[in-house]
Amino acid sequence: MGCCADNVKKFEYFADRDLSYAFDSLTGVLKREEIIGYVNSLISEGKAFTFGIADIDNFKTVNDTYGHVRGDAALRSMAEYLCKTFAGKGVIGRYGGDEFMLVLEGCSEYKDIWALGHAVNMDIGSVRTEGCRELSMTITMGMCRYPIDAHSYNDLLKLADKALYRGKMKGRNCFIIYLEEKHKDININDIIERKYSGMHLCSRVFTYLTSSGDIAEAIDILFRRIVSYFMVDHICIETRGGMHFQVIHKLSKQREFCKLDYDEVISLLNNAGLAYFNRMASLRDEDYGPVIKQMKDSQISSGVYCKIQAFGNEYGYIRVDMTDTVRIWQQDEINVIIIAANTIGLMLYYQGRTIEEMPQTQPVFIGGEE
Repeated sequence: MGCCADNVKKFEYFADRDLSYAFDSLTGVLKREEIIGYVNSLISEGKAFTFGIADIDNFKTVNDTYGHVRGDAALRSMAEYLCKTFAGKGVIGRYGGDEFMLVLEGCSEYKDIWALGHAVNMDIGSVRTEGCRELSMTITMGMCRYPIDAHSYNDLLKLADKALYRGKMKGRNCFIIYLEEKHKDININDIIERKYSGMHLCSRVFTYLTSSGDIAEAIDILFRRIVSYFMVDHICIETRGGMHFQVIHKLSKQREFCKLDYDEVISLLNNAGLAYFNRMASLRDEDYGPVIKQMKDSQISSGVYCKIQAFGNEYGYIRVDMTDTVRIWQQDEINVIIIAANTIGLMLYYQGRTIEEMPQTQPVFIGGEE
C-alpha cells in the first residue's frame, strides 16, 4: 500500500489530498471512486490521458484451485506488480473483483501506450504469489484515450470495455488499444454475440456442418464462423497434399501461411488426436522436433491442431494459428475444434469421401480492416 500511496502523491490531483481512506483494503490500490474523481478532474482541465481496464485471466480457476485465501494473495501480488510497473507513469485503482483500472496522465500517443502494454505483456508471467509459487498469472488490458476517443468517464469506460472484450475474444494475455475503425461495432451486450458464445458454438457445430448438402460449403461456413467469433488469424484443414479451406483474418500480420510437415505435426498429437500451444516461443526445438522451428519461422505464436478421424480412418487435421500474440486457449475454444474435427471425420466416413479430393481453393480473408 505504501508503494501505491507514494506513487499517487506524485500526481498533482492527489498531492494535497487526504488519502487515509482512498485505498482498497485488500489490494492497496486506489478505490474506484478515487479513480473516477481523478478522471473527471483531468477531463475538466482538458488534460490528455489514457484510461484502461485490466482483467486477470481465468481468475476463477485460481480461486477454485488454490482457495480464496490464496486468491486474495494473488490479487495483492498483481496489484503490487501493476503499481511498480506503472510507478511514475500512472495510477492504479480497483474496479472490482479481479479487474483493475489504469490512468496514464499525459500519455495519449499510440506508440507510447503500445510500448507500455507490450512491456507488461512480455513480463507479466514473472508475477508470483506467496504460497503458490507455481501459479503464473496473465492479464488482458483494454485501453482508450482522452480526448481522442471519448469525452466523459462513462464513454471512456465503455470503449475500454470494448477493447477488453476484443482482447478476451482474441485469446487473453494481450492488450488492445481502442481504434474506432476496428472496434466501434463491437457490442458486448448484443444478443447475437451471446448467441454465438463458445458453449453455444459447440452445440451448433453439427448444425453448421449439416446446413448444406455440400460438405465443402458446410466446412467453409463453419471456419468463417470460427475465425470471426474467436478472432483467430488462420484456420484450415491440412493433409499430406496441402492446405484446404483456408480462412484468414484480415487483421492477421501473416497473410501467406506455409504448409507444415504433416507427419511431424501428427507426431505431436496426443492419444485423443489433439495438441495445443499457448506460447510457441517457449518450446525447445529439441523437445518437440523440427516442426516447432518451422512454426516459429512462420511467425506462428500459438496454435491448436486436431486430427480428423473416424473408425480408424485419418483424413488430415484442423489447424488453427495465431501469429502476433501469445494466446491462452480456452476449453470452449478447444472443444469447438475437437467437435468440428470429429464431425467432419464422421461425415467423410459415411459419405466415402476425402479432403484431398476436394479442390484447394484460394485463401478467404474475412473480418477487420484491410
